[in-house]
Amino acid sequence: MGDLFTQYPSKVEKNFYGNCLIAAKDISKGTIVEHFEGPIVSRRKIPREEICYALLIDNDRWILPKTNARFLNHSCNPNCKINDDYNVITTRTIKFNEELTISYNIVYERENPGDWDPHWTFECKCGSKNCQGLVNKYITPDGKPWISENLFDNLKEFVPLMAVSKSKS
Repeated sequence: MGDLFTQYPSKVEKNFYGNCLIAAKDISKGTIVEHFEGPIVSRRKIPREEICYALLIDNDRWILPKTNARFLNHSCNPNCKINDDYNVITTRTIKFNEELTISYNIVYERENPGDWDPHWTFECKCGSKNCQGLVNKYITPDGKPWISENLFDNLKEFVPLMAVSKSKS
């Protein structure tokens, strides 16, 4: 698996809960360790056995990865993130044989993943000191609940009404 022309410094191994992607050597911060590549489909076209590997791009567009990126597991303290080109990039120095992880629910600045689907909810077993336990919503990098900018846009039309209602009472 993986891009036939690129050798990434990562490999697939088994751990206590299944397959995972690990560092094939010591890796410095900012290194591309894998790449998400595969067909782009809508949620309803994702085969049931592939949903755990699918990556939401935006709205209802998902990548069904055919590369080793499909084996990236979640951590509440991830050591990688995905850039706009679907490259998996380390966010800190990684040691040889350390598992490479991403957060399935962190939303970074200028991202809008849409609404959280309850089907994505799962019990996290990452063991980090800031483990969320139940992953059931999007969060910001500092662990606070993420609120869609659309929510604020939708509330703007009610704010003047609320102000007018208060002034009449």
